[in-house]
Amino acid sequence: MKPSLIRSAILTVALGLSLAGSALAGLTMIQTWQKLDGTSQPTFNTIRMDKDRVRIETASTPDTYFIYRGDKKAFYTINMKEKNYLEMTEKDFQEMSAKMDEAMKKMKAQMEKMPPEQKKMMEGLMAKMAPGGADAPKTSFKKVGAGGKVNGWNTDKYEGIREGAKHSEIWTTAPKSMDIADADVQVLKDMAKFFEKFTKNMEGMIGDKSRNGLDGIPVKTVTFTDGKPTFQSEMKEVKKEAQAADLFEIPAGLTMKKMSKAQ
Repeated sequence: MKPSLIRSAILTVALGLSLAGSALAGLTMIQTWQKLDGTSQPTFNTIRMDKDRVRIETASTPDTYFIYRGDKKAFYTINMKEKNYLEMTEKDFQEMSAKMDEAMKKMKAQMEKMPPEQKKMMEGLMAKMAPGGADAPKTSFKKVGAGGKVNGWNTDKYEGIREGAKHSEIWTTAPKSMDIADADVQVLKDMAKFFEKFTKNMEGMIGDKSRNGLDGIPVKTVTFTDGKPTFQSEMKEVKKEAQAADLFEIPAGLTMKKMSKAQ
């Protein structure tokens, strides 16, 4: 599974995690992601949920989508172009995390022998390699006032500070404004356990008032680099609707790939 696809899935899951809002009828969320470079267009993501299963579709990779099955404790990447699918179990993720931890330990040991300037540069590279890792910089949030309406929802605005600089601006809305209950997104929280090593420090995406001061459902997020806005995500629609059972099944005729055999 390519790192870019893993990152896309993780970010999509992370944004949905902050929802605290009855999933018996199913739930669909529509989001957009956009690089703020003046030329890139928004990319739409669709998350479909029903009981203990999730399907994530990303417009930027229309031939590839993701399925989480809580009943099987497995996460799948479906590649219709190559006619195969990758299966990842809890054990697969544990082994992958262990390998990453071991690699990081070796890099840290080597860094201790480097000159100060080179060591600082390597620390920055490591943070980018594992943005959700245990050593990743923390982000703290402060409410800065009312945020007005975003796509029809009344919002509060927060500012995220990381290492003394503005890292993000986030607009949140109260869960009740979307008619959301905890049961609606419990499956997303369950799925997040697969990605715990990667998402535990993504405070800008996961609202947790007791942990980082961010309260409500993020419906718009702008991230900054060197004081400039570089990336934006928005929640466009949240609706309850019935989901077809076959949306969460592996299509017939595809070849299975195990994590250990993935390129």
